[in-house]
Amino acid sequence: MKSVISLFTVMLVFCSFGQDKFGDRIYFGGGGGFSSSSNQTNISLSPQVGYKITDRYSAGVGIIYQYVKIKQPIDVSLSNYGWSVFNRYQITQQFFGYAEFERLNYEFLFYPPERTERFGYNSLFVGAGYAEQLGGKASFSIMALYNVLYDEAESPRPYNSPWVIRAGIGIGIF
Repeated sequence: MKSVISLFTVMLVFCSFGQDKFGDRIYFGGGGGFSSSSNQTNISLSPQVGYKITDRYSAGVGIIYQYVKIKQPIDVSLSNYGWSVFNRYQITQQFFGYAEFERLNYEFLFYPPERTERFGYNSLFVGAGYAEQLGGKASFSIMALYNVLYDEAESPRPYNSPWVIRAGIGIGIF
């Protein structure tokens, strides 16, 4: 985990200070989320940094943090965190293929008895997405991804389905 955070930091520094071709090939993206109900609150952040290896192909790393506050049946706060590496291939200006390996360390609530336990979970997401330029180098993207490592029989697990829909903002992709 420390090595992924270190790599992420180094890439941020290079992008901040580099105005040469290397700096022009780095982009930032990711997503965030918030949902709340009378029983539960979820907040997530997943920043990513990528490097354009060619005009169509890029790869990068990301970090993941999720906060979950469950109010019923008991009052408890959970934290999930992890890292990811991804590959992205631009098929056209708007459509792209995407693959990502994610390692998530998540907390699971067992009730009853009222206790939490940590688990590690690997996901390999593959799918496609659509990106729309917002102006300048900013873009909005949406992806439909399938977790090929998902096992319906495995319990507990952090995802209720092998399908994941993501949306986010990217800077520097176009």
